Amino acid sequence: MKKHNLFLWIALAVICCGLMPRVRAQVDDGIDPDALIERILAVEDQQRQQISTVIVDAEYVEGEEKDGEFFEKVRFIKKIYIKYLADTALYHEDYVEYYKDGKLQSQKDLDKEARDRKEKKAKRKVKDISFSMLQPFRPDYRDLYDIEYLGVSPDPVEGYVAHHFEVTAKEDADSLINGDYFFDVESFHLVRVDFSPAKLVKKAMFKLNEMSMSIVYGPTDDGYWLARQFDIAGKGKAMFFIGVKFAGSEYYRNPVINTEIDDEIFEVNDGSDLQN
Repeated sequence: MKKHNLFLWIALAVICCGLMPRVRAQVDDGIDPDALIERILAVEDQQRQQISTVIVDAEYVEGEEKDGEFFEKVRFIKKIYIKYLADTALYHEDYVEYYKDGKLQSQKDLDKEARDRKEKKAKRKVKDISFSMLQPFRPDYRDLYDIEYLGVSPDPVEGYVAHHFEVTAKEDADSLINGDYFFDVESFHLVRVDFSPAKLVKKAMFKLNEMSMSIVYGPTDDGYWLARQFDIAGKGKAMFFIGVKFAGSEYYRNPVINTEIDDEIFEVNDGSDLQN
């Protein structure tokens, strides 16, 4: 009887362990991926507790590459405001200047272009720098992803020796992502993430065929790790089967941390004020 009970407890233990989501490790280098993730999340949570707001200057450049040379089409100067709450973040961006083919455009053209771009961003469900890219690693979301630890990257990533994780959504959903994550081995901060939506937006008037994004992070003078550059590229079709191709890079400079921001700035329903 005791032997049967022992077998029963062993079976239950095996079943329970099998139900616990764990990170697969492709390499055997003595690193526990789950313990590593716990450390990474603790580092982000600590920084999040220290930062309530961020105001940053941004410059977005959009263009195309021909014969290995980049040709700029448009350029925007922006001011970005982020406010971190307990479990979300508020985001707002002001378009300050608009250049087309290197020439400064009128305020009227700036307002129109800003409005159009904010609407497109909302429709395409593009992530911005207020979104916590570590969401797939958190317990509430882990069941939605397969996460594999690929070891320390053989080549430096943005100048850092980095741990490499591959994240794959278990289902096709435009709210989930697939991506490669690289974390600094010394500070455990995210250095770069290359990602794309697990499902592309397909609506009656617009069909997105490709979209890839990348965010690069780095330390400020005060030691906070913030986004430095956001790259995005995609292809799609708009109404009447018009081909749409877009690619651009946004650069972030002069961050001002923990300055009071009036909540009213986030109340404008223009498609840019998102909660993450």
